[in-house]
Amino acid sequence: MAIQVSLDASANPPVTVQPRIHDVNSGNQTIKWERASNQTFTFTSLSGLPNPPFGAPSVSSTEITITDNNTSAVAYGYTIVVTLNGVQYSTASSRPNPTAQGNTGPVINNK
Repeated sequence: MAIQVSLDASANPPVTVQPRIHDVNSGNQTIKWERASNQTFTFTSLSGLPNPPFGAPSVSSTEITITDNNTSAVAYGYTIVVTLNGVQYSTASSRPNPTAQGNTGPVINNK
């Protein structure tokens, strides 16, 4: 299941992901982010996921993929940046505690 990414330039944060907390089972998995319906931005970057267990992200205009060699239960916050009409927008930060109550940033939750 891909993570759906949306941009609302008037919102704070302007970039959101669904689901915000994405559970990943143990083992070597590929995680994919794609534009939600009716979105026209281009993907710019994915940052904050350490190598290992994550590989280098592959970023295209329409999607981002990354490998996750998940060997232990750890939650990781990350940031996605997208571009629309020459302006960059990003998700909220998830650090330092990605799963804390009230944290609005996106999370990869290795199980």
